[in-house]
Amino acid sequence: MREHDEAVANALDTYQRQVLPDKLPSHRADPLLAELLSKSLIDQLVRYAERRDLKVDDTLALLHQERLDRGGRADHPVERFRLASEVQFRQEHTATGDKPRFPLWRGFITALAASPDGGAQCTVRVPGIHQGLHVTASELEPADPFPPLSTRTAGVVVSARGAESTIIDIGVRLKRAAASGLVADEQALTDLAQLTMRLGTWSGGRPDAIMRHLHDRILAAVQKPIQPGRSEARLSATEFPQGPAPSPSPDRPPSTRSRPDNRPNPPKRHP
Repeated sequence: MREHDEAVANALDTYQRQVLPDKLPSHRADPLLAELLSKSLIDQLVRYAERRDLKVDDTLALLHQERLDRGGRADHPVERFRLASEVQFRQEHTATGDKPRFPLWRGFITALAASPDGGAQCTVRVPGIHQGLHVTASELEPADPFPPLSTRTAGVVVSARGAESTIIDIGVRLKRAAASGLVADEQALTDLAQLTMRLGTWSGGRPDAIMRHLHDRILAAVQKPIQPGRSEARLSATEFPQGPAPSPSPDRPPSTRSRPDNRPNPPKRHP
């Protein structure tokens, strides 16, 4: 929109005045200067976000992919896809008349490499399918986006890869709670069911197959050491507060706080 273009130009005006000498022409009259300033501003925005622990990498990657999907060249699939792109298998017959190798499954790219003939080789992970599928980029097309899902215990999930990760996280929390004798969070169980249903509907798989597919990854995550200083019972109680409170750790170090008047203990007198 025109008003947005002017707002961006005004922001670049301010940035130029802050970082460049006044004698230089305006970026509005110099496309090369405008390009350099834009790149510098984006780089500084990313650095600013990193210093404040703001997550912008996924946003930048998503914006870039959306631009490629809107205007990418079909004859250059390497430029059209990237890692984690959500894709689906084309259903048109090939130029030789062969039928597609796979049904209308959806998934995301986990590996991408250029082939000697200038094409691209992709590994696609389809939720519920145990092995990555190795295909050429010409067999794929951008998929309908994974519909965002607002969960009760894990925020909003906006991608298929994020849905898998969230299912694993919730599965780990439930198993750790069960191992500690805590009552499972009903909201977490509901989130788990809704995520597997949504992921199955989107990908063309079955919720039970998705859970079987992720079961080993959940078990592997459960076996990872918990953060130092937090027992498993305490961690589970934090995530499932309706369960019984854990008893204090027997090896808790004695308090080292000063006396209320901040004076050291008086020395003992010996007869």
